[in-house]
Amino acid sequence: MSEPKSADIAVDALPRRHLRLLGEAADRLLAAKDPAAMVDDLFALIAEELRLDIFFNYRLDGDVLTLVAHAGLTEEEAAAGAQLIVGQAVCGCAARERRPIQAFGIQSSDDPLTDFVRGLGIDAYACTPLVHGTELLGTLGFGRRWTDHYDPDELTFLHTICHYVALAKYRLKIEAELRAGIASRERLLAELNHRVRNALQTAVAVVRLGAADTADDAARTALTAAAARLEVLAAAHRPLYATDRPSRIDIAGLIESLVERDDDEPVDIAVTGSPALPIEQAAAVALLTHALVGAEPDIVSHVAIDMTADLLRVTLTGVAMGQPRPTLDDSRLVRGLARQLRADVARDGGDRLTIAVPGRHDG
Repeated sequence: MSEPKSADIAVDALPRRHLRLLGEAADRLLAAKDPAAMVDDLFALIAEELRLDIFFNYRLDGDVLTLVAHAGLTEEEAAAGAQLIVGQAVCGCAARERRPIQAFGIQSSDDPLTDFVRGLGIDAYACTPLVHGTELLGTLGFGRRWTDHYDPDELTFLHTICHYVALAKYRLKIEAELRAGIASRERLLAELNHRVRNALQTAVAVVRLGAADTADDAARTALTAAAARLEVLAAAHRPLYATDRPSRIDIAGLIESLVERDDDEPVDIAVTGSPALPIEQAAAVALLTHALVGAEPDIVSHVAIDMTADLLRVTLTGVAMGQPRPTLDDSRLVRGLARQLRADVARDGGDRLTIAVPGRHDG
């Protein structure tokens, strides 16, 4: 075995047919979705040109190399080489030393490191560690049975191909880790939302029981109002629990649930744009709308929701909706929520109430 003699050969000095193959290989590797199938496809592309008989692709798992792709082996031979300890055989040695290793004239050699490939009838073998930065991903080796060597151009080509494979495998590894991280975060958010919803429902039940048990009319009214506001918060959280990708709340659906009529008459809702807000803003808008409608949602007959990049406008139309209602409009709850949202609340003196919330609403 020896270190490669072609380390100083520039890629652009390769024969043109090799450069064309490198270009096609790079295209395929960039589009690859599966690490093992990617190397199978690559071998099919280059095997005829380089007259290759066999390849081994090992993945590093701790201190062990695991065979994840191969060609030119029987099932029994693949099983025999299914795992290598780092430092064992040619590929294990390349992994340990993190440098390409080549073995020529294997059939006439008694080097114990080549025992396995010698038993496969290989006479020339070149193995390259797959390294990205400081991270060792595995190894990739190519063998020939018909000759006892590779020429320098062929070695440069194979080592360059292996560099491309390392880049592609690292990309796929990072993409898989990102997907796993996103899935884990979404599971945690779904569990959190589930617990918040259950907690809100419990709180609503407790407050309503308290209202039913009190003999004081003022206390009963206050507790009933508190329970209604907790139900608004529960309504805002419900869409988060219902989706696999919780992020933003549909304002139209949320407000529609707030103005449902007890007489089952439909409330006309017109939507312009894509009105969706983060949960904190959505809950505040819902609470503000609920507070301004008061205890008479049945008077609302039409809702217009218009969202642009910098303004959310909710217009509620109904009998006397536009008439001033100082008790509601000047309440601490309305003033506090309006201040939090920087919202402008206006009644037109007739049948229309408008809530305008400025800010970036384009996601």
